[in-house]
Amino acid sequence: MRFWIRMIHCRGKGFTLIELLIVIAIILILIGIALPNFLEAQLRAKVTSTRGCLQAYRVAEESYHTDFKMYVPDVDGSENIRGTKLRYSDRYGVGARINCGESEVCSFRMMTTPIPYMKSPCYEIFYQVDRQVTSKNKNYFEYATHAAQGAGPQPPIDTYEIGLRYGIQYVMVSVGPDRQYNFDYTTNAWQYIGSRRYYGPSPAYNPTNGTNSRGDIILSNRGHEG
Repeated sequence: MRFWIRMIHCRGKGFTLIELLIVIAIILILIGIALPNFLEAQLRAKVTSTRGCLQAYRVAEESYHTDFKMYVPDVDGSENIRGTKLRYSDRYGVGARINCGESEVCSFRMMTTPIPYMKSPCYEIFYQVDRQVTSKNKNYFEYATHAAQGAGPQPPIDTYEIGLRYGIQYVMVSVGPDRQYNFDYTTNAWQYIGSRRYYGPSPAYNPTNGTNSRGDIILSNRGHEG
């Protein structure tokens, strides 16, 4: 009998519906306050990770340059093998049995195979897709060299000449937090990066404009640009 009296007494101390709704409302308010800060911190962490990944590639590029006196070619960008009219994509793609016209995989593969200048490649984390080697999935950073983008060392002024003028041999580009490419690989884009003078919005990401602002995270052989 005392047991049942205790049970009834305890039930009388439970939360009412109104009290439960108040508790839920408070929890939702706290989540609403904390969530933006959490997402902001998560985005900053992704930017930091991307910069670190690009820097790792830069270190690998310098080691490659020490051995071959050139930086990794832009294989899918129609760059020719020095002193020939043969494209890297034709030679390297056949040897590696990879379609080098599909993505940047062949260029980045040169940093891991056959000489491991880095243990394994890192990827573009601002694309939430499966890690398949296709241009549509964009798992690799965009990569371009001044030799691939330009027509060569003859007029008119092109990316080859701009690269020589400003000492830019290659660029690696992450889409950044806005997930849209702002660096368009034209002569003007290389001129902007080379001179660091922008006529209009800079194509380079700058966190001072906001963590989720426009701009690409750009790395060249000179270091981080922008």
